[in-house]
Amino acid sequence: MTLDGNKAEDKILTTIQQEYKILAEYKMIEAEKIGGIYVIFFFMLTVWYGVLFVRQGFYAEGVFRFNMLLPDKYPDDKTVPTIIFQNEIYHPLICPFTGTLDLSHAFPQWRCGEDHIWQLLKYMQYIFNEPLDCVRLTNITKWLNSEAFELISQNRAGFITKVKDCVNSSKEHVYDKPPTDDPHYITFDEYNEEVHGPIKQRIREGKDPMPGSTATGPKGLSWVKPGEFTPLSLE
Repeated sequence: MTLDGNKAEDKILTTIQQEYKILAEYKMIEAEKIGGIYVIFFFMLTVWYGVLFVRQGFYAEGVFRFNMLLPDKYPDDKTVPTIIFQNEIYHPLICPFTGTLDLSHAFPQWRCGEDHIWQLLKYMQYIFNEPLDCVRLTNITKWLNSEAFELISQNRAGFITKVKDCVNSSKEHVYDKPPTDDPHYITFDEYNEEVHGPIKQRIREGKDPMPGSTATGPKGLSWVKPGEFTPLSLE
């Protein structure tokens, strides 16, 4: 076999190993059952789509979409994955221009085998549930949104008003047309009693949402509660 042939085989093996590791990360997320966060990856595996339903705190009822980009050599790379929100979000740790979440203080560098995507998602959930703790406990000298930092520190009522505006905006755009033709992108349809009513009833009864299905394992999200944007699913 030629040297080029060996290199090609090595590249294929490396790709297969990387795909296996990423799929293993996805299985970890399923096992952790992180409430209110839903993710799915693009066929490239390094591009993930996600939606965060905030269930408590100042950002409660917010429905925030995000993309997660894994480094080309993930997880054998010290580069931390990138999270970019698609909504305009008012938060000290989120850039108001790019939507990028600052992860540098929580994950200075990625430690293969120690850091996992589910931990990153849990942290993302935490910054929305406990923004005051983020400000008090995070030792940051330069915030991505300095205005939000100053407001939450000095004028909490003003900060809450800004947050409610972005929460309301997020709810108004839940049913927007996807910005991509990628079938993996997470979308939502408005509630239709004729279509979703029977599925809702089957889930409440602990039955398979789709009669006749032979699928096994946990069942996922089937619809969003009308008027409240609350995700309903089997636990």
